[in-house]
Amino acid sequence: MIRCPLLLVVGIALLLSACDESVCECFGEPTHEAVVKGVVLDVNDLPLEGIYTRVLYAGEARSGVGTQTDRLGRFTATARTDLGAQPDTASAWLRATQANLPPAAVVSDSVRVLLHFTRRTEAPVIVRVTIHLPVGP
Repeated sequence: MIRCPLLLVVGIALLLSACDESVCECFGEPTHEAVVKGVVLDVNDLPLEGIYTRVLYAGEARSGVGTQTDRLGRFTATARTDLGAQPDTASAWLRATQANLPPAAVVSDSVRVLLHFTRRTEAPVIVRVTIHLPVGP
């Protein structure tokens, strides 16, 4: 029983020790981030709590870190990346999704945003958005 987790730990340790930091940033934290702050409202402009939000890059399968709205409908979503030679901006969608109780369907909407990546050690450029979900009383 203990053998499998021990082999996994040893394998990870070997991978980490073989990494040459001058060639790559193996298993390191992403160097840049972009921040989107906003609010999710219903059809009557009332805040929606517990709505899941996340950043989806346009035309790509990757996405940013997701978060849920607070009781005032506010959220902060973060996208992180290693820029390298890539540009410091990226087109993305900020998606808000509410999973309703059965038999209702999932309600979702998106807003297109332009992410501005800065080094994680610098103050972020914050993009602000408002999303209206077609839900209400």
